[in-house]
Amino acid sequence: MNSPANTVIRFNLEMAKEVAHEWEQASHVEISTYCLEILKEIGCSDTELPVNLQTREQQLNFIVGFASLAFGEVQNVQSVN
Repeated sequence: MNSPANTVIRFNLEMAKEVAHEWEQASHVEISTYCLEILKEIGCSDTELPVNLQTREQQLNFIVGFASLAFGEVQNVQSVN
């Protein structure tokens, strides 16, 4: 039997992969700008990306991770109601 948590995680991952696929089409400038927006949203005031977000791959992984977390939070809120 599958755990309900595994179903939610798999669902969130699939949604995050869709986000990543959309961002793969974006330019490097668009991706960098979006990463800065995410950082601002979570309370970072830097105007430049940190060392660990310099490559396109790092930035896409960051976007996917953030999307997965965001979808997870939404899913948790829905399951409480």
